[in-house]
Amino acid sequence: MIGDAEQYERLTRLYGEFGDKELLALARDMSDLTETAQEVLRAEIAHRRLDLPPQVSGLAADAAVDDTTSSNRFGSVAPEDCVWEFAENEDALAAGEALRAAGIECEVILPGAERFDWRAPRLAVVPEDIARATAILSQPIPEEFKILVRTRDQFVVPICPGCGAADPLLESIEPTNQWRCEVCDRVWLESDPASIA
Repeated sequence: MIGDAEQYERLTRLYGEFGDKELLALARDMSDLTETAQEVLRAEIAHRRLDLPPQVSGLAADAAVDDTTSSNRFGSVAPEDCVWEFAENEDALAAGEALRAAGIECEVILPGAERFDWRAPRLAVVPEDIARATAILSQPIPEEFKILVRTRDQFVVPICPGCGAADPLLESIEPTNQWRCEVCDRVWLESDPASIA
């Protein structure tokens, strides 16, 4: 793994010196690169937020960042000083949210996310973001990011836009949710809380 880490660092410096056009040209021949070079290239392109040409659409899909983890895949080959381990999945996800809120790209890797990888939850950043990430991660992660992780997929029942009453009745779901307040009898569509029937 030491060789991979050294190669990762060397390629990170090299690709960091490339211009945007040079990076995009290199991405067109992605399949000719080693796996480590592909990972570093994806990370650099994502870090610069470059738009890839249509002929590199597979790379564009790989480099997109989803809601909970980055798909940059640089975490699997990142040097040790670019990786932080956590006791719980929620902690790693919340730390990732805190870094992204500060404008730092990161990859959260959960146990079992990669084949035969059952290590602790962890996150990785690219080498140039180590100092900023260290400053943020040396502090307790704010509770707001833990709450965000816990509630991300939970449905939130709306409140009445008229009287503020909680727990309205869901009257229909087509074409969108239609709610009725049992207190003031106001009816509204979820997509437009100002609508009144």
